[in-house]
Amino acid sequence: MEQRKSYDKILKYSVRAKCSEPLHIGSASGAKEEVLVHPVDDIPFIQATSIAGVFRGYYEQTYGEEKAAELFGHRRFKEKTSNKNTEKDSEHESKIRFTDGKFLNNEKLIFELRPRVSINKQMGTCEKSSDEKTKRESGHKFNMEYISAGAEFTFCIYLYGADEHEKEEVEDIFSALNNEVLQFGGQKSNGCGYFKIEKLLYREFNMKNLKDREQWADEDILSEREYKNLTDVLSNASHLRNAYTIKVNACTEGVLLVKSIAVSDIGTGKEAPDCENIKNGNGDYIVPGSSFKGAVRAQMERIASYLNCVELIEDAFGQKSNEKVQGSVGNLYFFDSIVGKQKVNEQMPIAHRIHIDKFTGGVIHGGLFSEKNVTGDMTIRIVIKNNKSTDISDKVCGLLIMALRDLAIGAMSVGGGYSVGKGILSVKKIIIDKNSNPKSRSEIDFSQKKIFDETGIIKACLTSVQKG
Repeated sequence: MEQRKSYDKILKYSVRAKCSEPLHIGSASGAKEEVLVHPVDDIPFIQATSIAGVFRGYYEQTYGEEKAAELFGHRRFKEKTSNKNTEKDSEHESKIRFTDGKFLNNEKLIFELRPRVSINKQMGTCEKSSDEKTKRESGHKFNMEYISAGAEFTFCIYLYGADEHEKEEVEDIFSALNNEVLQFGGQKSNGCGYFKIEKLLYREFNMKNLKDREQWADEDILSEREYKNLTDVLSNASHLRNAYTIKVNACTEGVLLVKSIAVSDIGTGKEAPDCENIKNGNGDYIVPGSSFKGAVRAQMERIASYLNCVELIEDAFGQKSNEKVQGSVGNLYFFDSIVGKQKVNEQMPIAHRIHIDKFTGGVIHGGLFSEKNVTGDMTIRIVIKNNKSTDISDKVCGLLIMALRDLAIGAMSVGGGYSVGKGILSVKKIIIDKNSNPKSRSEIDFSQKKIFDETGIIKACLTSVQKG
C-alpha cells in the first residue's frame, strides 16, 4: 500500500536559467529533428518529467538509490518481507515536485536549423537505407532544430516535509546544473543542453503559520521580495569537475566551410551564395560540435585500429542500442566553436565554382555554384566526463591527443572542401586541464615547438593508450 507522510512545511525554489549552449528537446510528434513545442502556447518547453529525470539521475548517482527513493519516491512490486513465504506491494510517494520549464517568449528565444548526415563508418560516405515496401533508397541527410544559446526559461521545484540534509542535497544539484555537470535534452555529446542559473529564489512556507498558509495559497503571485536569493551562494564543489578539459587554440590556414541550409535573399538586390557556413543564434559563424566530433572520431578510429584498441572508441563516443547490443553513453563531449569575427566574415567575398564532368572534362550544364567561406581564429573546447573509470578516461584522453596532433600537422580537416584546400587549421596550442583544474595543466605549444608537461598528464595518457 502507498505510504503517505505528513509534513508541516513546504520549500519552494523558483529558477530562471539561461541556455549556455544550444538545446534540443525532441518533439512530441515523434520527429527527432523538431523541438518540443507547447500545444497551447506554441512556445518551446521542457517537460517536468525530463527535469525530474535529470535531477533524480544525479541524486541517485551521488547519494545512492535508497536515498533517491526516499526523496523522489518509489514503487516496487512483490517486495519480499521477513517472512519468505509472503510478498507485498510497496509504494512511497515523492517529497519533491517539478513544474514544466517554460521558455520566455522574447528576443533571446531563437531557433536554429542545422543540416546533419549519418556517415557509413566502413565507406566514409553518407549512410543509405531502403524502404521495405517501396524499395526506394534514401540518404541519411536530415535537419536538426535547436533552441539557440541565450534563451531563458523558468521552472519551480517544491519540497514537502524534506529535512535539512535533503534541502542541502537539492541545492547541490543546482550547483551541478550551474557548473555544466547536468544536461537536458538530446545531442549531449555535441555540447547541447547546458545551462547557467540566472536567478535562484527560495522560500519556506510553514503550514502551522496562518500568514504562511495564506501566502502559500497565492504563491504564484508573490513578489521576489518575499523570497531569499540563493544565486550567489551556489557552490563550485570539486566533485562536480570533469576528468579532462581540453582547449585547442587555432586559426584557419585558408578558408573553412561547414555548409548550412541554403537561403536566398529574394527581393534584396544582393547576390546570395548557394551555400554559406553555419551560424548560431547570435549570427556568429561556427563549427558545430557535431561536425568537429565527426572529424575527430574518424581520425581516432584510424589510430585505434593501428594501436589495436578499437574498444576505446565505444568508451569515448558511446554505442547505439540494437537487437544484439545494449547502448552505452560515451565520455567525450564537443562544443560549438566560433570562427573569426562576425563583421570580417560577413564581408568575405563570394567564391564561384563549377562542377566538372569527369568523363568529358567539360562543365556540367547548370553546374555553376557559389560559396561564402569563413576565416579567422577559433577555440575548440572538448570535455572528457567523469562517467568512466580513471584508466579509461586517461586512455581516451591519450587517443584524443594523438588525433589533435594530426589536426595540427594538417593530416585531418574540418568541414568540407578538403580536396581544394579548405578546412586546414593552424593549431597554436593544445591546453589540457585535469579535473578542470588550471593548477593541474599541461600544454603543447606548436608555435614554440615545445611541450610543457611538468604535471605528467600528457605522458601518462599516451603511455596508458600504448600499454592497451
